Amino acid sequence: MRRLAAPLLLLLVCASFYWKLTLTDQYTFLDSPDLANLDFPRLQFQASAWRHSQLPLWDPLHWAGQPFLGQVTGAAYPANWLLGIFPFREGKLSITVVHWYLVLLHFQGALFCYWLCRDWKRSRTASILGGIVFAFGGFLGSTDWPQILNGALWLPLIFLYLFRALRGERALFSAAMSGALVGVTWLSGHHEAPIYTSTAVAGVWVFACCAGPRRVQLVRLTMAAGLTALLISAVQILPALEYAPLAKRWVGVESGPVGGNDTIPYSVHQHYSWTMASVPGIVTPRQPAHVDPFIGIVAFSLVLLGIYHGWRRPQVRLLAAIGSAGLLMALASSTFIHGLLYAAVPVFGKARVPARALVLFSFAVAPLAAYGFDALRRRRSPWLARTITGLAATGLLLYAASLAGTPATITALTATVAAALFAAHRAGALGPRLLTCTVLLLVLVEIGSVTGINIPSRVAAQRSGHIDRLYHHNDIAAVLRAQPQPIRVEVDDSVVPYNFGGWHGIQTLGGFAASATMNLLELERHRPRTQDLLGINYYVDSEPPRPGLELVADGSSGLHVYRNPTALPRAWIVHKASQVESYNALRARLEAADFDPRTEALLLTAPPALSACAEQEPAQARYTSNPNFVRIDAKAACRGLLILADTYFPGWSVTIDGRVAPILETFGALRGVVIEPGEHRVEFSYRPASAVTGGACGLLGIAFLFWVHRRSRK
Repeated sequence: MRRLAAPLLLLLVCASFYWKLTLTDQYTFLDSPDLANLDFPRLQFQASAWRHSQLPLWDPLHWAGQPFLGQVTGAAYPANWLLGIFPFREGKLSITVVHWYLVLLHFQGALFCYWLCRDWKRSRTASILGGIVFAFGGFLGSTDWPQILNGALWLPLIFLYLFRALRGERALFSAAMSGALVGVTWLSGHHEAPIYTSTAVAGVWVFACCAGPRRVQLVRLTMAAGLTALLISAVQILPALEYAPLAKRWVGVESGPVGGNDTIPYSVHQHYSWTMASVPGIVTPRQPAHVDPFIGIVAFSLVLLGIYHGWRRPQVRLLAAIGSAGLLMALASSTFIHGLLYAAVPVFGKARVPARALVLFSFAVAPLAAYGFDALRRRRSPWLARTITGLAATGLLLYAASLAGTPATITALTATVAAALFAAHRAGALGPRLLTCTVLLLVLVEIGSVTGINIPSRVAAQRSGHIDRLYHHNDIAAVLRAQPQPIRVEVDDSVVPYNFGGWHGIQTLGGFAASATMNLLELERHRPRTQDLLGINYYVDSEPPRPGLELVADGSSGLHVYRNPTALPRAWIVHKASQVESYNALRARLEAADFDPRTEALLLTAPPALSACAEQEPAQARYTSNPNFVRIDAKAACRGLLILADTYFPGWSVTIDGRVAPILETFGALRGVVIEPGEHRVEFSYRPASAVTGGACGLLGIAFLFWVHRRSRK
């Protein structure tokens, strides 16, 4: 029971620290543009899929269908799978559930850092302090995106096992376990924290192999760690590698999206880099530059004390090096280190926000603070006396600065209180237990003065209201669900900025996303004839976005539902196909007055042989609840090309009456399949080889871990 006391205490601290999320319904961290418009609807889609025991490999709700796993969305991250087991409210994922999800992520980070500190022989109280600094301060404390947190919070466990491997403690298993946890970070749903983590871990292994006395053994351990990382991450990495060359990504350049494999201009990295002017933000509250590194003056003084007293320990020197490296990489516009890695390591440049390299700094300072806390026991240490003097002087200077108008009152106060506490302890007037309680409380209060106050209100009159908009259009969604299915909707994103499709489970054209497949973007979705081709049979807007639309219903929010009578059905059959040489020619032909896509298909490759017949055959797409499957019942009088107005992408297969058939990329972006005369059941299934292979690799990685675990215990 004593072993559970510290984890239970950390859980209680996490729930209390985020009381605005756990004990009231007046606040939410979700009320920001990215979280409300993209992340929350994305979690809703995932939870709904898992709720129906489905793998969310494909997203049929946006951009005429897009790979979901390949976009690195967190679909492969096990913690996200659990969201589907919680009760929905009116068919939606509960905000309360997502609030507790965030709190538990912080608890997970605190617990992992606690375990690391205990493994490095720190006291329980010092280890609790380390967990608090890691979970609530710096990167984790200032990051609201769950998928980014999921990629960062594994750092303590990664280095716990890495150091066990380096000191020879069940070396092979520890190395494999460290690599496996690096692989888990790549499943998180965001790539930046895993890139910086993998860079730091690779740097440690390279240094160990070059400087260590057991080079052959260390090389083997490095290979085991790397192999396990690749196997575990393959279920995400392989679909992402498949998706990247076939997609374009919005990275913040005026020229528009770039290719998924194209180099992101370094000007983007410079824009999102940390700055030297932000460095004081480590100890004093300041307006952050993309990432807030704040841990407070008390924790930072303990970090310095820990570095001095623990310098002879290799892990302390390593932590100091990792923290310094994180700072240098974050300062992309001020140093050459980041630029060198950007130019030399291609994957490194995919992380367009260098400021997020501060995840390494925030990780490193947490165990160092634990070392510093344990160093307080050395009452006669000259560095303790210097720390007291430094805190007192800093408090006076910051108090003077606050009188001059600089907002540093809280830091001045906490520095003064910490100096008094440390001095009383050094003089023997303050016992260890009271010191422990007061220092932990002081650190929590100081960090909470920055982290805890930034959670937006859901009820304040001046709230941003991003999350409110998700519930403004339920009547519009109900009208659309009542229409003959299948439907695809174009929503005015200037009025409805969130992912309407993902939130309401209605297929839309477009959506809030970081990327989209290149072939669909080539069709220029804003053109009316392209929208007809893609089966846009309903519009949601405050005014008719194009002539000829029919009003269906008025919404309470001021939006209206319009029907498009010229839209093509979701699936139809043609008996004529022509080849065009380029997308430019395809777009020009599609806009020609004498062209009718109802009777003729355009392909960028050689067209199939078709038969002409006068009779028109109906083809109806019958979608199941599975996002990875489409069934079409078709009837053809003669040999024709059945066209499905969903995005063509590798990984889709089709059977006609149970027999496998090839899929043709029709109109440069849609799916087509040749059918013979008669009635047929056509079934499209999405089972990409990249995901299947990646899943098999993951299972192999887990099996390898079990094998190494058993072998190391003999």
